[in-house]
Amino acid sequence: MTSTSSARLIIADSEHDADMLYATGMFVPDAFIAIEMDGRWHGLLSPLEVDRARKQSRLDKVHLDSNWREQATQQSRCGLAAIAAAFLQAEHVTDIQVPAQFPLGYADQLRAWGFSVTPVEGAFFPTRVIKSDHEIRCLGQAEQLTRKAMQQAEHYLAACGIGNDSVLRDPESSKKVKSADVRRVIETFLIGNGAMPAHTIVACGREGADPHNIGSGFIRAGQTIIIDIFPRVLATGYWGDMTRTFVKGKASPEIKKLYRTVREGQDIGLSMVAAGVDGALIHQSISNHFDKQGFPTKVIRGKQSGFFHGTGHGVGLEIHEAPRISTMSDILQAGQIVTVEPGLYYAGLGGVRLEDMVVVRDGGCDNLTRHKRQLEIA
Repeated sequence: MTSTSSARLIIADSEHDADMLYATGMFVPDAFIAIEMDGRWHGLLSPLEVDRARKQSRLDKVHLDSNWREQATQQSRCGLAAIAAAFLQAEHVTDIQVPAQFPLGYADQLRAWGFSVTPVEGAFFPTRVIKSDHEIRCLGQAEQLTRKAMQQAEHYLAACGIGNDSVLRDPESSKKVKSADVRRVIETFLIGNGAMPAHTIVACGREGADPHNIGSGFIRAGQTIIIDIFPRVLATGYWGDMTRTFVKGKASPEIKKLYRTVREGQDIGLSMVAAGVDGALIHQSISNHFDKQGFPTKVIRGKQSGFFHGTGHGVGLEIHEAPRISTMSDILQAGQIVTVEPGLYYAGLGGVRLEDMVVVRDGGCDNLTRHKRQLEIA
């Protein structure tokens, strides 16, 4: 190997660390070591994983970590940082760049052993923000599965009856329906089709006024039901993300106006997404529309009301990643994948949110969600 004085280092598992998964291209449940030198990535893996890594990973070179572990032991050092140090010292590396989330304990050890350790400001892999054609296909597949899960929820709600107390009744057992029952329909479908759901939101009525309340109460006719589904496809690690808002039965004029305003706001956002456009301008345009329609954002009796979150975020190997469409300036680039998800929330009424996932293109965007927006379910 060519000696170098500097390297980039990741110590993490790739099940949960998106940078490690991006660097190696394979899932490993336990933390391991990836080192970049002179543009080539080296992986140091245990006997349990090394042969699989040689077949499946995108690493340029895969090393068994046992020899380096033995060298570390001879220096009275132990652990993954010690293994990485032994390898780096053999390559005459003195300066290390690490991700911003690199564990402090590892950094302190490496510095004590004579290394200069510098966390990288911003993205460790700036290229992650622009998706390749392969990544776009993976994200499209994830969103297709998300759409099918939403359809399962719609079919279940359509099959439910309505009790005299306005609470929905299960079509088979006739028991009162709660958020968990609808969530179970969604998540059972996703798990059966190779995706892992995470805190799927099914929030009815007042619970929907809090955007990240996953919901726990009864599902009632005539009230808004926010369903936000964001599964991770286990085979690829990429995420889908989609939100729809429904009313079982007839919606009141007030809810219809709220829904129509959010749908118009989403249309504004979708029409503006394109390479070179500032996300802050998109967000402000939607906010201005909401204000004009009589839905301002403010604090009412101590509670946030109106449109008090960002318009969208990037999606990839993480459910929330760059870029952002919000009050902060962020220029969109072709090949990014972002959500457009405006919402309005009022404590006495509930909430409405609509979310699609799109690919940023020159002159516009491609919608990966492609699912109808329909408020009422008979």
